[in-house]
Amino acid sequence: AKATLSSKHSIITCITDHIKKGVEIVGSDYLEIKHPMLFNFHAKLLLSMFNDPEKVDEMMLAKLMPFIEHGIKSQMKSFRYSALVVVSQLVLTVKLKEEVLNSICKLLITKIKPDTAAASLSTLMVVFQQQIVDSLSKNTLKKLLRHDSEIQVWKILRDLSERTDTTKFYIVLWKELVALSRDAESEEQSLAIDV
Repeated sequence: AKATLSSKHSIITCITDHIKKGVEIVGSDYLEIKHPMLFNFHAKLLLSMFNDPEKVDEMMLAKLMPFIEHGIKSQMKSFRYSALVVVSQLVLTVKLKEEVLNSICKLLITKIKPDTAAASLSTLMVVFQQQIVDSLSKNTLKKLLRHDSEIQVWKILRDLSERTDTTKFYIVLWKELVALSRDAESEEQSLAIDV
């Protein structure tokens, strides 16, 4: 099993490097239009790493997460979509620890791009539906709120709530917003006392 993991990791690394080199040589637009199979193959390789949920351990997740992160941060829409598919399948297949979930949620929110915002937020809903997410960091929440001017986060969330169950997400969101509001009030009160 470890040899298989190592060989898959090597192949995925090779394909990722191939995509990076392709971007340098021909540009991302050409690569996305003429070679979409690279992104599909990349996603399939990543997905194959957790075909057997029993074999997914922290070592495998540690090797998998940088590829997911690279995909979500990418300027290429196809790469982002493939990473979002991998995240969705990962949370459907494997029970993840809180640290990994927080990392995924933070990544989905802070690296959201306008052209894939609906897909990123849909993936975030899948995470909340399939896993137990108890909180979002204050900085992550602030980033989500700041995105609204360029991405229309609330409109996308409203549309999502018409199509899917967003209850778990909204429970955490409102809990964190109330806590954020309390923190802001406390800061204002301490500033008033200091003056």
